[in-house]
Amino acid sequence: MEKRETNRAKHRPIDKEFIKGVKIIDVDTAISEYMSKVIIPDLEENGNLLKVPLIYGNAERWEGARKQGYLRDARGRIQIPMVMFKRNSVQRDENLPHFREAITMPFAKKYSAKNRYDKFSILNNAKPVYEYYNVAVPAYVTVTYDVIIWTSFTEHMNKIIEAYQNETDKYWGTEQGFKFRSKIDSFETTQEVSQGTERIIRTNFTIDVSAYLLPEQVNNKPTVTKAFSPKRIVFGLETDLTGGNFTNANAYNEYASVINFVAIRGSQMATFVNSTTAKLTNVKKPLLPSELIGVFDTDNWFKVYINGDFISPSFYTYTYNGTTKEIYFNFSNLSFTLDANDEIAITGKFQELWT
Repeated sequence: MEKRETNRAKHRPIDKEFIKGVKIIDVDTAISEYMSKVIIPDLEENGNLLKVPLIYGNAERWEGARKQGYLRDARGRIQIPMVMFKRNSVQRDENLPHFREAITMPFAKKYSAKNRYDKFSILNNAKPVYEYYNVAVPAYVTVTYDVIIWTSFTEHMNKIIEAYQNETDKYWGTEQGFKFRSKIDSFETTQEVSQGTERIIRTNFTIDVSAYLLPEQVNNKPTVTKAFSPKRIVFGLETDLTGGNFTNANAYNEYASVINFVAIRGSQMATFVNSTTAKLTNVKKPLLPSELIGVFDTDNWFKVYINGDFISPSFYTYTYNGTTKEIYFNFSNLSFTLDANDEIAITGKFQELWT
C-alpha cells in the first residue's frame, strides 16, 4: 500500500468540543430534548399534574400506530396521553450555498488555561497568542419530522398544540449544545370514539428543521484545523554587498568582520539521521564578531522548517563539528518524530563549502 504523505508538523491537539462534528443524531437529540424539556406541557388530570411522555417512533411503533390509530403497552392498555415523533427525510437546502471544502470559516479563541497572557509575557515583549480554528463549511439540509399527539380530552390537546405553535420559527436545542431553526405549518386533528373503546383525540403535524451537517473527517482529513497567531516578531539585520555602491574602503576594513558576518546566509535541506536528529553536511559555522556579542540574537542563529512549518529554537539544540564540517540538530518535545520522508529546510548563519 502506498504511504500517504502527511505533514505531521501541522498535527496540533484540538479540544474535543471542536472536532466532534455535527451528525444527524445531534439534530435528532437537539429536537427531542427541546420538545421534552421546553415545549410539551404538563397536563392537569383529577387535580394532579401529568407528565406527557415523548417517544421516538421506530418502524414497529410507527406502523402499529398508523394501522390501529394508537399504541398499547405490554398489558394491552392504550398509551394516552403521548407524543411520538420520527425523522421522515433529510433534504439538501437549495437556498443556502454549498462550498464543500473550498472555503473555511475562521473562529478565534483568545485565552484558555493552556494559553495565558501575563506580566511575564509583557517583560519578554510577547503578544497575546490566539488560537485560530478553521472550520469547513457544513452541508446545509432540511430535516423533516412527523409528530403524532394522543390525548383523551380536547382541552389537553389544545394546550399541547398551543405550546407547539408558540415555538414555531424558533431555534430548538439545548443551552450548551446545538440549536436549529424549526417551523410548523399546520396541525391536523381527528377525534375517534368507537363502541366499547376509549375516546382518542389525535393530532398529526410536520416539523421542518433547518440544520447543518459536518463530518469529523473528509477524505481522511480533519474538517477543523488549528493555528496560532505569532507570539513575538523579531526583525533581523541584512545587508547587500553586491550593488557596487560601497566605496569607503577604510570603513569596510574597519568593520569587515561585522559586514562579512551579516552578509552570510546559508540555505540547505538537512539530512535525516534518526527520529530526533538531522544534520547539515559540508558546512562551516562562522564565529560571532565581538562587536555583535549581546546584540545579535543567537537564539535565532538558524531558521528551521519541517514540512514547511517553522520550528521554534526552544524545540531543538545544535552542535557544530569542525572536523567533519557538520552541524547536528537534536529535536525534543515535538508532537511527532522525524522520519526519512520529512523535508527539513534550514537557513541561517552558515557557509556551504564547495568540493
